[in-house]
Amino acid sequence: MNENDRVYVEKHQVRRVLIAILLLFTLSACSSSQTIYSPLTKSSSVVDVRVVKHIMGETVVPAHPQRVAILFNGLLEPAFALGVKPIAAPKLAVLELRQLVSNLENIEDINSFSPNLEKLLQLKPDLILGYRSHQNIYPLLSHIAPTVLATFDPLTPWKGFLAFTADALGKTQSAQQIMANYYARLAQVKAGMGRDQQTTVVSVCMLRESGLFLLQKATLAGVILNDAGIKRPLNQLFDVQASLGRFGYSLFSPVSRELLHEIDGDILFLFVQDTVGDQDLNPALEQLRASPLWSKLKVVQKNQVFIVGVYWVGNGPISANRVIDDLFRYLVK
Repeated sequence: MNENDRVYVEKHQVRRVLIAILLLFTLSACSSSQTIYSPLTKSSSVVDVRVVKHIMGETVVPAHPQRVAILFNGLLEPAFALGVKPIAAPKLAVLELRQLVSNLENIEDINSFSPNLEKLLQLKPDLILGYRSHQNIYPLLSHIAPTVLATFDPLTPWKGFLAFTADALGKTQSAQQIMANYYARLAQVKAGMGRDQQTTVVSVCMLRESGLFLLQKATLAGVILNDAGIKRPLNQLFDVQASLGRFGYSLFSPVSRELLHEIDGDILFLFVQDTVGDQDLNPALEQLRASPLWSKLKVVQKNQVFIVGVYWVGNGPISANRVIDDLFRYLVK
């Protein structure tokens, strides 16, 4: 599809949605039990609703939403961690999360970058959680249901998405307890490592068919290791802006096979698993191990390479706790 065709399809979709919304409002006007100016009912009291501040201003949302639609991948795991199963979410986010949790049935695929607005209207959500990239369709989304948009925290993205989701869902106390448990577990890791916590250099690398990538400071794993006070190689401590300028990636930086020594450390956590479980990366792993430069790495010679799972590049506290499980398994004596 060329650019002109794409623009035509998007305009056509928006026009259909506008017509559907106008029809919905017209029908609502004929009913004494519904309102035409808000997806919230007239019977809503001050106790039933809350005001959430976000990138688009302030939005009145249900105090206890029952039908939440999520338009951004990074918000699905936080919602589940807070005990909320959405009625709709991007398919890719569901595929990624299914490797960590069960009970993902009956979540409608709503797409992410170009949400299916007609389908969203039919699903009748009472709250929509989106991202700043949805600002251009925010008026349409707001006519379907109260909508709040998240922004990106360049220092600790997953913590920012958890805080945003908790605020939107009225689950801030639950999020605070999750984070308290998180820091308590990291304190146990520190204590268990003893003096090694001050000297051990931990490298984290992701293997893909397209090559190797270092997990930088703002990734979920990078934030966890930093919070645990664990040392990392200097080439894995770039913040988002520095990484963008240097590599063209915000969270991951590529490593050529000729520069394999850049992944070295006292311990190497190597993430090999495909995020949606569709690709077999074992051939790529065997090819990496067959490289003459691989055997020269001190971490290989010391037999301190540990293969870890998809949760090392996750989006929330469920993944974070799995990473911490690995820290206990491989770092605590």
